[in-house]
Order: sequence, then C-alpha cells, then structure tokens
Amino acid sequence: MGKILFPYPLYTDSRVISFYDKINLPRLLDYDQISLLTTSTSKTLVIGSNNTVFVESLKKAFSELIVIDEIADLHYQTDKFSLIIFSDFSFMNILDAEDQREAFRILLEKLEHNGEIILNLELFNGDKFLEDPSISSFVCQTEIDDEIFMFFTRQEYDYFSQILYQNFTLEILNLSGELKNTLKFDQEVRYTFLPEIKHLFKLVGLEIKQIYSSFDGSQLLENSDEAVFILGK
Repeated sequence: MGKILFPYPLYTDSRVISFYDKINLPRLLDYDQISLLTTSTSKTLVIGSNNTVFVESLKKAFSELIVIDEIADLHYQTDKFSLIIFSDFSFMNILDAEDQREAFRILLEKLEHNGEIILNLELFNGDKFLEDPSISSFVCQTEIDDEIFMFFTRQEYDYFSQILYQNFTLEILNLSGELKNTLKFDQEVRYTFLPEIKHLFKLVGLEIKQIYSSFDGSQLLENSDEAVFILGK
C-alpha cells in the first residue's frame, strides 16, 4: 500500500483510529525524519493526539514531549516550548482564515524566543475533487486482527470556503466476507493555498525558515502533493 495523505479524523472511535494507524504506517519513515528538520530538540509540544503513529515516532526523538488534543488545551500549559509541531495535516482542521490567525497568536505566546513551529499541508489539486459527490468511492482496505476493513468516501469541495466536506464509511467484515459492522463519520478540512498561508505567516510575525515537500526534507516542486513548513519568530 502506498502513501495516503490525510489528516486523522476528529471522530475517535477506537476501531477508526486503529484503521487509520494501519494505513498510515507508510508515513512512519517520514515521521522519523522530523527531528532532522530542526535544531530545537528540548521541550516540544505536539498538537493532535489521535495520530498515534505520529506521536510514537516523535517520542523516539524528543525527550521532553507534551501532547495535547487541540490548541484550546494550551490554556492549561504554563511553560513555553522550543518546538511546536502540528500532527500530520492537523492544521487543515482549522476551517476559517481568522481562526488560523488566532491559532498562531496563541502559539506565539507559548513559543520561546528562538523556538520553531512545524506544520504541513496537503496542496490543492482540483482534479481530485471532480468525482460525483453523491457517489461513494472505494479508497482502500486492510486486515486488522482477523477482520477486513474496507474504506469508502463521498466528498464535495466548496471552492468559496476552500473546505472539503467528506463522508466516510468503514465496513468491517470477517475473513469469510460477512459484514459485521458499519461505521459512518464525517470530516471537514480546509485547503489553504501557498500564497495565502505565506501571507498569513507574515501577518502574524512568523518567518519561513524552510519549505519542503515532505518530512524527509525533499525539495518542494511545482507538482508536490504536500508542503512542510519550518517557522520561526
């Protein structure tokens, strides 16, 4: 199975998270490279706890790691951090440009003077949103603990708000092919264009130190699917 780019759902059913963990394993090699992108390796904050593959990878490289579910949880943190990392594509869960700006305002208050922020975005590709939103498309399947998980999605992109509305269906079958359970959940993510996010960084006083096409430090190209930003004050 190749790499599939996605933010983890905010829906936290354990079976859904187990499925996402399994199909996300090809990203593990990328996650293991994150520590090479920064010189800030002391007190580190991770935003987005449900991507356990991501979090467990970072625990191997960062000794002082604090993990929170969302930015609102920062109100309970009294310390400042040398490094703040958004879990894989989790920044895309912030659905409004003003909310994105406010998020960075909060983060800057918790960032040390020479600290850094790392986040990634899936880059917009209009061709992928041409499917009929009324039709469920098969995405992938995998086997977990003697059960077959089959994943389907319906999605519709709103070009005005830049939000992708996704309806997911996860069918769980036994090894004989008998359907045992069906889970349905929704997800909304916002696609922020490169000029837009660069302007936002400038507005809030963040400097772009580096831009890559992956956590492995690959060069950003015109046809890249992903952008990884290393930001500083």
